[in-house]
Amino acid sequence: MMKRLLRLASVVFCIFLLSACAQHAPQIRIDQQATQTEAEQVWAKYLANARRNPTSQPFSIRSSFRFKTSETSNRASLIMWGNGAAPVRIDIIGPFGSIVASLRMSNLQSIIYEPDSKRAVYSDSGQDLLVRMGLPIPVSVQDIIALLRGNYTKLFPTTYDTAYVEGAANIAYTFSTPVSNKNTSQKLTNGVLVLNKQGLPVVWEQKDKSMSISFEKYKDRQPTKIRVLAGTERSALFLIKDRTIPVSPFDPKALQLVLPPDTKLEPIRPMQ
Repeated sequence: MMKRLLRLASVVFCIFLLSACAQHAPQIRIDQQATQTEAEQVWAKYLANARRNPTSQPFSIRSSFRFKTSETSNRASLIMWGNGAAPVRIDIIGPFGSIVASLRMSNLQSIIYEPDSKRAVYSDSGQDLLVRMGLPIPVSVQDIIALLRGNYTKLFPTTYDTAYVEGAANIAYTFSTPVSNKNTSQKLTNGVLVLNKQGLPVVWEQKDKSMSISFEKYKDRQPTKIRVLAGTERSALFLIKDRTIPVSPFDPKALQLVLPPDTKLEPIRPMQ
């Protein structure tokens, strides 16, 4: 039961999805160092794009995804909403419109609830929850939400180390690795971020090629199709259908996850 709950939630965060036996991470082709002028111009556009999508505002996101593993194949939808900072509410909707899992992520405690079984698991922090679900990078839920909202600087660094020409027209950036701090969410510095000439991310790839994030389609400078590959066996495909900024913040009650009195609640355990 615990493992099933974790797999439901990990769908949201790009793990245990869409068997990738026939898929491969994008091939990043770094030929030579980019000129300083061009590298700085593209990077400035990247930062400007992030500023157009602030993460402090209320938000609502609807996304669909398709996934399958060696054990199952299914489709589902994802609804996320919040007021910018934690907490964040997430519902995973099954193919027939029913809620298969509800999540509430906050800095103090995160909960995953499965209505069918009336069971829930919890963790003392959102970041700890992701690590325990198997996400191989130390990021927070807020970082992932920001990524889906089109603000990449919450997940990727705001300064780069070296820039290279990638492919025909892109620029690839590498980063310095900062001193680790367990109390804060860390940026994805252990990899290469490729931007197009408009300063929009094309792909991020971990240096050991164990994980990549591809931004395959955009609308109004915001990603609408994001693919995540983890190794050669796990991947996820997000198709973002709608992003809205509510006129007024959500009422605190809309961000609560009220569990029925007969819910079986237990602490989360690392997946085996």
